[in-house]
Amino acid sequence: MSGDDWNETLFDGFPEPVLLLREGKVSYCNRAAAGRFPGLRPGDEVPGGLKALLGEACPPAAAAGEVDGWPCTASLQAVGGGTLVVLRSREGSAGQPGLERLSLQLRRETATLSAALQRLDPTEEVPDEEKVKRYLAAANQGLYRIIRLADHLSLAGGEAEQWQPRGMDLAGLCRETAEEVESVCRMGGYDFTWSLETSGLLTVGDDRLLRRMLLCLVSNAMKAAGRKGKLGLKLSVRGDRAVVTVWNTGLALGEQDVARMFGGDLAAVPTDPRQGLGLGLEAVRRTAALHGGTVLAESREGVIRCVVSLPIRKPEQGETLRTPKVDYSGGFLPVLVELSDVLPPELYHFEDLQ
Repeated sequence: MSGDDWNETLFDGFPEPVLLLREGKVSYCNRAAAGRFPGLRPGDEVPGGLKALLGEACPPAAAAGEVDGWPCTASLQAVGGGTLVVLRSREGSAGQPGLERLSLQLRRETATLSAALQRLDPTEEVPDEEKVKRYLAAANQGLYRIIRLADHLSLAGGEAEQWQPRGMDLAGLCRETAEEVESVCRMGGYDFTWSLETSGLLTVGDDRLLRRMLLCLVSNAMKAAGRKGKLGLKLSVRGDRAVVTVWNTGLALGEQDVARMFGGDLAAVPTDPRQGLGLGLEAVRRTAALHGGTVLAESREGVIRCVVSLPIRKPEQGETLRTPKVDYSGGFLPVLVELSDVLPPELYHFEDLQ
């Protein structure tokens, strides 16, 4: 639908809530939207729950979160001189990828790992030390990618036992993660910058899941920006919410690409190994949802932004504050696991991983 093609009867019988917003007011709402927001009429202000989900998004954009307790996603498109918003329920959706695509990804990564190991031929009388190092680095990276895939699948599948909230310093977590990312980006040739509006931000959350969420967003930004682009991370405070923005320069996304980012339609995900299964964004969405937050993705003016808005929840009196630390669970550094699909193999030399 083009920006000028707008038929107010087109969405009347649409089964999902559809609204047209102009200048902060509802210009049109279909029957499904009127049922979701009782009493809503053209000319009314945008409902508070929907306004909180959309934030300051400009189309094309997509958002995931809750509207008055209803888990949903929203896609935004410029049309008819306003913003068309289509809401879709996430109730009953596990957000899991098809087994075929999961199998394809696992086979691909396993084949890469196997090929690297087979090149480490122990029968060679005079082994080429540089070749051995190169093949071993590729094998290590393949192993990290498999761990990353399994980790994302675990969270995307909704394993509730992973959710362990406690008092933490969100600003400290962002600082430590950004410093780690800055270090590996410098070695990998990426232009990464970061900034924090506050030096400390006490809240309640799961620092392990939040760290992985940040790294997932950075990984996507690195892929989109490429070696010649720029990317960054910013933490800001807006009232009673913490806002984490990960951005990158690069080619603007089309409306369809943005709209499906949180749609769970993994059948439409390309088989390009550099793009994966879309599990990273699903893990981001689930992590934000566990924290009572929302996720917004938008593409405009040559910059792609993913914005996570989280409520600030002060730890209860007497609760032990957990200072986020790097988790070397199983001996695998999270920053190298999460960025394993985008960093160069040279960063996975065995001696550098000790």
